[in-house]
Amino acid sequence: MTLIEMLVVLAIVGVSASLLVLGGGGLRETAAQTEANRLADRLRLAADEALIEGRPVSLRLAPSGYEFVGGKADALRGRHALPTGVVLSAREAEVSVDPDGAAPPSRFTVTDRGQAWAVNFDGLGADVARLSDGAGR
Repeated sequence: MTLIEMLVVLAIVGVSASLLVLGGGGLRETAAQTEANRLADRLRLAADEALIEGRPVSLRLAPSGYEFVGGKADALRGRHALPTGVVLSAREAEVSVDPDGAAPPSRFTVTDRGQAWAVNFDGLGADVARLSDGAGR
C-alpha cells in the first residue's frame, strides 16, 4: 500500500467519523430523555430547597407540563411546558417534597415516539432509567 492510498483511506475514515458525530448517530438524547433528566434535576433541587427552607415544595402535573409550588429557586419558578409529543404521567397529580424527605416514593414516566423513561423520586434524590420502548406507564 502506497502512502497516497493510506492518505485516501485516512481521509475517508475521517470524513465518515465526522459525519457520524455531526449527524448524531444515535448519540443524541431524545426529547423524552431530556425531559426526564430535567424533571429529575428539578426534583433534586426541590428536595434541597425543602430541606434548607424547612417547608414543603409541591410538584403539580398538568396535561401539557408541570409546575413547582412553594419553591423560591429560579429553576423551580413558573410552569414548564413539555415539548410537543412528550407525555408525562404519574399516579398522583400532585407530589409533595417534604423537608424531612419522608414522602412516599414517586415514579414518573416520560414518553415520546415509543421511548419511555422513568424518573424515580425517593423524597431526597431522583434517578432516571430507560424503560423498554413505550412500556411502563
